[in-house]
Amino acid sequence: MKKLIRFLDPQSTITITILVVIVLFSLQTIDNISSNKEDRSEAIEEILIKASIQCYSLEGSYPPDIDYLRKNYGIIIDDEQYFYFYDTNGANIAPNIEVIKR
Repeated sequence: MKKLIRFLDPQSTITITILVVIVLFSLQTIDNISSNKEDRSEAIEEILIKASIQCYSLEGSYPPDIDYLRKNYGIIIDDEQYFYFYDTNGANIAPNIEVIKR
């Protein structure tokens, strides 16, 4: 090991250090991307809530179901990756919306 350390000149050690930093940064970025996929259900919930509020402000009542938002407000729903729960309490009461990853 001592022979290897003596063999490396300062430029090689700087290059190896930079390489290690780049690899660590890449691993951290990959970890952040994978954790952001888990948070998508909360973002989808916010989008559905905003769309239902927009429907209420334009039409005077909350949408009866998610299909109404899909048809009239351009909401795209991914039924293969998420479960959608949409519970209405009346036309003038905000619905309970919940999105859970399958």
